Amino acid sequence: MDMHDLPDRPFQRFVLLAAADLAMHDDAPFHSFDVRERCVDRTTDVACAEGGVERAAVLQALEALADAGLLTETEVSSPVGKGRPGYDLTVDQAAVVEALAGDDAVGAYAASLRD
Repeated sequence: MDMHDLPDRPFQRFVLLAAADLAMHDDAPFHSFDVRERCVDRTTDVACAEGGVERAAVLQALEALADAGLLTETEVSSPVGKGRPGYDLTVDQAAVVEALAGDDAVGAYAASLRD
């Protein structure tokens, strides 16, 4: 994966990195609320979430990433048995981290995942 494969919008790169972070910890497939929670936890490490992390923005980013082929959407059951969309990376999580390590908006977050 190289920078040409990455989304243009910094917030989408942030969401992609959060997805890679979840995948690195075997939390895939993951729900949008998992991604939002991870993003909220890492807002101090990025320069693209100054206004907070809204659920709608995360959903839009996940949809854009799926449309770009970086994520796949699957039906996943919640703990109470409801079917909800889940997501999984279609690219290697380590490649995402490496590609974003030098990014101005999310590089500090990516660098922290290298350790």
